[in-house]
Amino acid sequence: MRTAVYTGPFGREQAERLLWRAGFGPRPGEADALAKLGLDAAVRSLTRPGPEKLVGPAPRDSRGRALAPADAWGHDHLWWLDRMVRTSRPLVERMTLVWHDWLATSLDGVGSQGLMLRQNALLRRHALGSFGTLLRDITRDPAMLLWLSGTDNTRWSPNENYARELME
Repeated sequence: MRTAVYTGPFGREQAERLLWRAGFGPRPGEADALAKLGLDAAVRSLTRPGPEKLVGPAPRDSRGRALAPADAWGHDHLWWLDRMVRTSRPLVERMTLVWHDWLATSLDGVGSQGLMLRQNALLRRHALGSFGTLLRDITRDPAMLLWLSGTDNTRWSPNENYARELME
């Protein structure tokens, strides 16, 4: 079976759609700049590996202090939302969100902000990588183990929550 290849026009409208699909939408002027690159170069620019940069000012609390990841969970996940908005690699943040939704955990069930931040970093590290490697690492992730009662799991009394959730 052959994979369909898009051969239509690639202008501002298509660039905007690509930015919505691969991230969280275009910043001012971004769709025009992407359209000028052409489709192949635009896709390469959104998928190329490399360090992430956060563009623009960091969010601040009511006293003017920059929010750090450890502070942000008390501010409705502002730290992560800020990353989604300011990242130079929106596809990585979008896929981090996809994997967080698909392999769902929460601070309420885990009880440790540090473990949730660690899991967020794990999902980001594997956002565009091997699904098998992601599953291997998330299976050993302390937040996931707490979330799905993996700490109660023994070979004499297996807890099947994780396996059941994964199969669903």
